[in-house]
Amino acid sequence: MNTFDDIRPYNDGEVEDVIRRLLLERDFLKFIGQWQAPRLQKMLPGLVEWMVRRTLAKHLNSVSSIEGFQAVVEHYVSLLIAESITEFKYLGFEKLERDESYLFISNHRDIAGDSMLLNYALFHKGMNTVRIAVGDNLIQRQFATDIMKLNKSFFIRRGESGRKKVYAALLESSQYIEMSMNSRQSVWIAQSEGRAKDGIDLTDPALIKMLTLCNRKADFAETIGKMRIVPVTLSYEFDPCDAIKARELTALAESGKYSKAEGEDLLSLVKGLAGFKGRVTLRLGDILGPDYASAEQVASELDRQILGNLELYPINYWALSQIQEEEYSSVWDKIKQDIELVDTRLLDEKLQECEAGHRDYWLRMYANPVLNKLKATA
Repeated sequence: MNTFDDIRPYNDGEVEDVIRRLLLERDFLKFIGQWQAPRLQKMLPGLVEWMVRRTLAKHLNSVSSIEGFQAVVEHYVSLLIAESITEFKYLGFEKLERDESYLFISNHRDIAGDSMLLNYALFHKGMNTVRIAVGDNLIQRQFATDIMKLNKSFFIRRGESGRKKVYAALLESSQYIEMSMNSRQSVWIAQSEGRAKDGIDLTDPALIKMLTLCNRKADFAETIGKMRIVPVTLSYEFDPCDAIKARELTALAESGKYSKAEGEDLLSLVKGLAGFKGRVTLRLGDILGPDYASAEQVASELDRQILGNLELYPINYWALSQIQEEEYSSVWDKIKQDIELVDTRLLDEKLQECEAGHRDYWLRMYANPVLNKLKATA
């Protein structure tokens, strides 16, 4: 029997030991200090580490379960939301039954924020939080791995080579997700590998094939119906990582490659969680039934709902208006009479924060959701 020990989250019996390890991990204490007291961290790092350890110990020393850990995490998530989001709306949760499990398939804009906000919404709706699918490429620091696994994350093994090993990794992920849902544990997974850095939210049919791999001999439509797939759309007014993403997109366009600096994913994770996001909307779509004959049909329906449920903000329309290419300007000409852009100075100031050579892709990142939503709802 597969215990999934190489990919699974921690269980209750492991929590106390992991917390003790975290409270002695200097990289972790520094990580928290840089978020809560960045200036003091630079001047008196030892003092900040001591203060962070003392505060965390006060909250975590009595924690002995995943549920208890997540109750503590909720306090810090509430602080992050209050500090980085001006308005957070979460809609469509009346479609869910409290004691049922679901497979939430989401667009993916932020490394940790997307699943964090879904869990926050579920927690405040009195529902169980989700197990979170995370690519093993994010395993760069032990403390980050510990936090993710305490927070019910499991790993999708993406670094395998060779057909047999790749297949085995995909099958294990498929089996683990099915096992989770059969034990009434909902799961969150992104609609495709990696974040949509260009603002183009599209579902990869390969994801659907992976999800159904453990039932490949069963009726496809019936398997999809049993999964209770819920499309999830997250719409951020501002992306705290927009300049970082624009730099990567520019490099890929100009040279065909981009080499991440050491710790860049961790930096993006921190910036995405704590950076200013303005208004954020999380909207659940309609649960998919047994009405699909192929992975491509499922992906198409997910795209229709995820894109159709996108919330568009002034920055999306303003970015569209700034791009002179035909694909963008023709769309702007069609809709501009219905769009009122009152004060764009702050939007222009935000653009100026991005390096000049990367601004074309910065604008596209914000404009693409307009194009894609219009195509999906045409």
